[in-house]
Amino acid sequence: MAITSQPAEDSLYSAYSQIPVKTDNSTPGLEIKTQNFDEGNMVSLNIIDNEAVEVIDNSGGSSNNYFVKFPLRRKVIPGEWYAFRVSSGAGVGATSLTVALFQGTSSGNLTTVIAKTNIPIGANMTWRVPVPATVTAGSPCGFLVIFAGIEGATAGVKVTLTGMSLAYGKNFVGYSPSPVKAANSLTESIDIYRDSGFGTKKKYDLSFLAKAGFRDDRSRTFPYTNPLIGFAIDYSLISVYAYRGIGERDFNVRYASRGVRARGYNANFTESYLGLVLTDRVPDNDRNLYVKKYYGYPYYVTLFPRGFLGLPNIARSVDVWVKLHDGVENQFEISTRLSIPLVYEFEDESEDEAVYVKLGLPVSAYSSQAWKIIFVDTEIPCNPFYIRWINQKGGWDTYMFEQHKKYTQEVDRGDQYVLANSRDPYASQTRGELAPEFKNIVQAGAEQLDENDFNLLKGIALSPLVQRYNYSIRAWQRVLVNDTDLTWDTKTPRNTVSYEFQLIDEQTQW
Repeated sequence: MAITSQPAEDSLYSAYSQIPVKTDNSTPGLEIKTQNFDEGNMVSLNIIDNEAVEVIDNSGGSSNNYFVKFPLRRKVIPGEWYAFRVSSGAGVGATSLTVALFQGTSSGNLTTVIAKTNIPIGANMTWRVPVPATVTAGSPCGFLVIFAGIEGATAGVKVTLTGMSLAYGKNFVGYSPSPVKAANSLTESIDIYRDSGFGTKKKYDLSFLAKAGFRDDRSRTFPYTNPLIGFAIDYSLISVYAYRGIGERDFNVRYASRGVRARGYNANFTESYLGLVLTDRVPDNDRNLYVKKYYGYPYYVTLFPRGFLGLPNIARSVDVWVKLHDGVENQFEISTRLSIPLVYEFEDESEDEAVYVKLGLPVSAYSSQAWKIIFVDTEIPCNPFYIRWINQKGGWDTYMFEQHKKYTQEVDRGDQYVLANSRDPYASQTRGELAPEFKNIVQAGAEQLDENDFNLLKGIALSPLVQRYNYSIRAWQRVLVNDTDLTWDTKTPRNTVSYEFQLIDEQTQW
C-alpha cells in the first residue's frame, strides 16, 4: 500500500494545470489537506521534522557511539550545501557533540559518511557543509546524524537541543515550521476514494487543492532577512497543500504556483535551466530587464531562483546580487532545492532603494545566462494611478498610468418603500429608501506602446488579482477590471490600451 508517483519535494507545479499523484490499487484513496487561512506561516524550509525540543539521552547507557538520525528524504547531490543550526543546547557530561551527514538506504541503514565535525554545545550552534564532488549520488536517502556528545565518548552523556533546523543552502533563513508542523497547521483532512484506476495504479489530480490555497491580500513572511534586504514568501503567489495515502503515516507537503504555462508545455516550473525572473517584461539582447521606479512608491521583483545540475552531475546554486543606494553590491546564495518564488520589495523613499538586482551563477562559464533587473528613476506624473498585478508567470508586475485618466462616480439610489406610519397625520416622513450602490470608476490607458509594453499590459486583463496603490494610506487595495480595449494592429508600430477599473467601495453613512 503506497503512493507510487507524485510531484518531487523540490518541484513547483502550476495550480491551474494537472498535479498528478498515483497510488497502487491496494491504497483505497488519499487523505488530503489544504490551506488554513488563519495560519501565519505555511511554508516549511526545514528539512527535518523537529519542532519540539530534541533530547539525546544516553545518560544511563554504555554505548560510546549513541546517536539519533533524521532522514533527509532525498539523495544528496555533489555541490549542494547544507546549513544546520540550533538555537540553544545543553549538555550533561559533554561540552561538544558530533554532527554528521550520511548517505543511507531507504530502510534507514547508514552507508557512507559525507561530512562530520564537532560543535561546541551552547547558544547559536551552527554548521555549514558542502557535499564534496567526490561523493557518488547513488544512495536514495541522506541522513543527519547527531551524537550524544563526541563520537566515541557518548557513554553517560545527555544532550538537549532546542530550535534545531537543517535546510539546503548556505544561508540561514527562518526554517520554521518543520514539514510536520506545516502539515498539521493545514485544515482538517478530507478523504477521497477511487474504486479502480488505470491498470495497476489509481490516479488523482490535486490541482483543486492548490487553487484553494492562495491567500489574496494577506501578509507575507520573510524567511531570510538582514539589515539590507528581505526575501519574502508571498501567499498571494504560492499555495500549500498536503496529502498521504489512507493508512500511511506522514503527509507530503507540497507547494503550487499561481503562474500558468501554455498548453503543450510542462506545468512544472522547476523545469528551467537557471531560474526565472517572474515578469512578463521582455529582456533586451543582454538579458537586461528595465523597471520604472517612482519616489515614494514600492516596486518589486519576483524571482524563482532555480539552480541546475551542471556537468559532471554537480549542483549549481543560484546567486542573487543586489545593489542598493549606497553603491555596495550584496550577494546571497539560493539553494537549488528552494523551489518557491521569492519577492523582493523596495521603496525609493527608504534606505532599501535598489539600483539593480542580478540573478546568475557563481561561475563565469554561465554568465550569458544571467538576468539583470535595472530600476530606472522616473518622474511621477500628475494624478498617478499605480497598479500591480499577478502576471502569467506567477509574479508581480507594476505599472503607473501616465496618460489622461477619467474618474467617474456612479450612484444608484436604493429602492423606496412606504413607512408603516405613513398615514399618521403628524408623520414627518412617509417613505424611506434602501442604501444606494456607490461605485468609483477609473478609466486609464497608455499610448504609443511598442509590442513589448503592449504584451505586458494586456496581462492585466487576465490577472486573478489586480491592486491599486493608495498613496495617502500607503496600502494596496484590490480593484476590479470592468472593461478593456486591447487592440494590436501590425500595420501600426505603436498602439494603445485602455482599462476601466472599479475601485474599492467607499464608506457611506448608510
